[in-house]
Amino acid sequence: MGKLFGVIGHPIRHSLSPLMHTAAFKKLGLDCEYAAFDVTEDDLKGELENFRKDFTGLNVTIPHKVSVIKYLDGLSEEASLIGAVNTVKFGEQALGYNTDGLGCLRSLAEAGVALKGKRVLILGAGGAARAIAFQLVKEKVAVTLTDKEMEKADNLAGDIRKKTRRKVKTTELDEESLRTAIDDADVLINATPAGMWPKVDETPINPKLLRDNIAVMDIVYNPVETKFIRLAKKQGCKTIDGVGMFVQQGAESLRIWLNVKPPVDVMRKAVVKELKKG
Repeated sequence: MGKLFGVIGHPIRHSLSPLMHTAAFKKLGLDCEYAAFDVTEDDLKGELENFRKDFTGLNVTIPHKVSVIKYLDGLSEEASLIGAVNTVKFGEQALGYNTDGLGCLRSLAEAGVALKGKRVLILGAGGAARAIAFQLVKEKVAVTLTDKEMEKADNLAGDIRKKTRRKVKTTELDEESLRTAIDDADVLINATPAGMWPKVDETPINPKLLRDNIAVMDIVYNPVETKFIRLAKKQGCKTIDGVGMFVQQGAESLRIWLNVKPPVDVMRKAVVKELKKG
C-alpha cells in the first residue's frame, strides 16, 4: 500500500487539492493517494488521531488552520510566527507547517516580480494576509496593511512588530488614503475573498485607483481571472492570478512530506483545466 495524504476542512467539497496532488504523484511515478475529508470542529481531535496512524501528511484548510495547532507536537518557524498551520507531516511526531506565505512569494518570483527593496500593500488582514505579511517581513520587505475592519489590520501589524521587531504600516480603506498607499507601493496583493466565485462581480477596491507601474496579485483563484485582475490589466498593471500561490503552497507541502522536486507546471495545468470547466 502506498503513502496516504489528504486535506481536511469544513466544507471541503470543492477543494482542488486532490486533483492537483494526484496529478503530481502520477507525474513523479509515486504510489501515493490523496483525498479530501470533511471534518467538523467537534471531530477534529479524534480524526487527527486516526490520520496519525496511517497517513504521511495532511493539508489543513478553513476552519481548522488555528485550532489544529493544539493537537500537534511542534511547529515550524513560519507556522509559529503566523499562528496557523496548513500542512501537517506525520512521523514520530505530528509537525505543523505553513506554506501559504512562501507559496505567495514563489508565485510572485515565478511571474518575474522581484521583492528586494520593494514596498507591498496588502488588502485584507485575515488568515491568508497574515501568512503573506509575516513571510514578506521575514524577507525584509516593507509592508502596509489595510482592511475593512481597521482593528484587524492594526492588530496584525502589532503582532508582527511584537514577534519580529519590524515595523508594519497600516492605512485606512477610504479612497484618499488608498490612493496615497498605492502611490507608495510597488506591489499590491488582494488577500480578501472579494471576487471569488460565486461573487465574481466584486472587487476589493476601485481598480481606477491603480496605476500602470504597480504589480497586482489576486490570491483568489476561482475564477482564474478575477474581475479585479481583468480591470487591473486595463489600467496597464502587471497582473498575477491566484492559481500560482495555490499551486506553490501545495508544491511546498510535497517538498515537506516527500523531499521531492514538485512538478509545478503539471500541477498548475491540472488546476487551470478544472477551473476552466466551470
